[in-house]
Amino acid sequence: MKTKHIFIPVLDVGDLFPFAIKSGKNLQKSFEEQDKAKSALISFINLLEKQWKESVYYMGMDIIGERSYERFIFEKGGFFEIMVEAPAALNAHFVQEKRAEQFLIALKKTLQSILPKKPLTRMFIDNIQIQTEEDSSLLVEQWHRMQEIRKLKK
Repeated sequence: MKTKHIFIPVLDVGDLFPFAIKSGKNLQKSFEEQDKAKSALISFINLLEKQWKESVYYMGMDIIGERSYERFIFEKGGFFEIMVEAPAALNAHFVQEKRAEQFLIALKKTLQSILPKKPLTRMFIDNIQIQTEEDSSLLVEQWHRMQEIRKLKK
C-alpha cells in the first residue's frame, strides 16, 4: 500500500493563539473562556479561508481524553485539526506538496494578522514548516509533556 502524508504541525508553546482554551478556575469562567475561544476560532478560520482562497468546511468537534479537536476539511483535498486546549496545536494534512506549500503561505499570513506584533511572534511564524511522513509529528505524548511543564511554571 502506498502512503503519502504531507503535514504542517504547529504547537503554540508561547500561548499566542487567541482561540486556545485555558483552564478556568470555576465553571462560569470555563464557559466564558470556551465562548471567547470559539468566537476567536471562527474569526481565524474565516481569515484563513480568505487568505487561501479556498472553502474550509467545519466537520465537527471530537473530545478524546481531555483534549478537544475541532476538525475542518478543505474543498480541494486535505483536512485541518485544531487541538484547542492550551497549548493549542494545529495540524494540516495533505497528499500534494504544492497544496501544502500554498496552505503554509496562507496560514503564515493569517497568523501574522491575528497574533501580537512581537519578536516572539515573528520567530514562531518563521519556524512553521512543511513535514513529510518521514519526519516526526507532534505526538499526544509530547503535548502531555508540554502541559506538565506549563503546570510546573504556575
